[in-house]
Amino acid sequence: MKILILIFLVAFAHWSLTLGQRVEQASLNSNKHIYLTVRLNKGLVIPHHSSMTYLINDFTRGGEITIGRRYFNQQHWTSLFNYPEIGFGLHYSTLGNNDVYGQGIALFHYINYTIYRSHKFTVQNKVAAGLGIMTKPFDINTNIYNDVSGSLFNVFVSLGINIDYRISKRFSLTLSSDVDHMSNGAFKLPNSGINIINTSLGTKYHFNASPTPVFKRKKPDKVNEHEIQVVANVGPSQSTPFDSRKYWNGNISICYLYKFNTKKALGIGFEQFYSKSAPYIWGDYYHRYVEKSYSNSDYFFNAIYASYNVFVGKTIMFMNLGAYLFTGTKPKQPVYPRIGLRHQLTKNLLVSFGIKASFFRSEFLEFGIGYRFGLFNKEKGN
Repeated sequence: MKILILIFLVAFAHWSLTLGQRVEQASLNSNKHIYLTVRLNKGLVIPHHSSMTYLINDFTRGGEITIGRRYFNQQHWTSLFNYPEIGFGLHYSTLGNNDVYGQGIALFHYINYTIYRSHKFTVQNKVAAGLGIMTKPFDINTNIYNDVSGSLFNVFVSLGINIDYRISKRFSLTLSSDVDHMSNGAFKLPNSGINIINTSLGTKYHFNASPTPVFKRKKPDKVNEHEIQVVANVGPSQSTPFDSRKYWNGNISICYLYKFNTKKALGIGFEQFYSKSAPYIWGDYYHRYVEKSYSNSDYFFNAIYASYNVFVGKTIMFMNLGAYLFTGTKPKQPVYPRIGLRHQLTKNLLVSFGIKASFFRSEFLEFGIGYRFGLFNKEKGN
């Protein structure tokens, strides 16, 4: 496994350098800056369950390689976010106990938002998400102590602060602190997830040798746009670690959005759920020894929700807070959060990914498709 990871890292680095060589000459005289960053990290697992306190026996160690770019163009949409660095990366880390948890590997997309920038010194906050692998998931026969994840594939999320100092035309030193999370959204239990806080030290290579431009933050233009979004989602989940059956969940939502500037929108919506896993995850299923039968009415529930949306190019980041109206099965809490991303395939057609939760516990992942109906824009008179 270590040899395969090393080969993959070398291949990724070679591909990144080759790409950089192709674009370097064009980048020298343009507003596009491209970076290749390599970091080594060390940290520790945050034991949010009592069993983890006894199982964690080592610090975490690993590394990360990323390739990203910035557009220093005041007409580009990134100017609304103070010219962030956007790119892809490969992450590797031990998880505090190689025998029980194995190692974590992730391929992710990231945005480094600028907090402060000068020609040589930059402070950014990192937001990253992608596909992760935990090499030793829970197995009822061979690995019963892993209550972190029951699946090989997981969702990887990372939040952090990066500090870069440019020491030459081509190189910067970089220091960062991150909180990394990996879990599968209850696709396969157990799913308590693993959280790591680490510190990284590395170097960044600048394919564009020109100094980092410093522009004033561009304020978003005010707009007065109204639209309706209709989205249908579906996703599987598991009820307990010892019940291998997959239960399908789905919903249809209708949301009215008011976009008050080119970056943000607020909305209110209604959604109808059908969830075959709800009676199990909301009921006292862990302590039930007699199987109970459920009818279709137990699987239906609906809710209203408030929505906060941020427009990042053609991608929409949304955060919803909902309140249940009618439920066939009584939920554990009367409200629920949801976070996710929607991407515009066309002007009106959307694809969607989200995580529906019950406070701090994921209930199921959602994959969906939607459509935007523009209503009117008062300032444009239509």
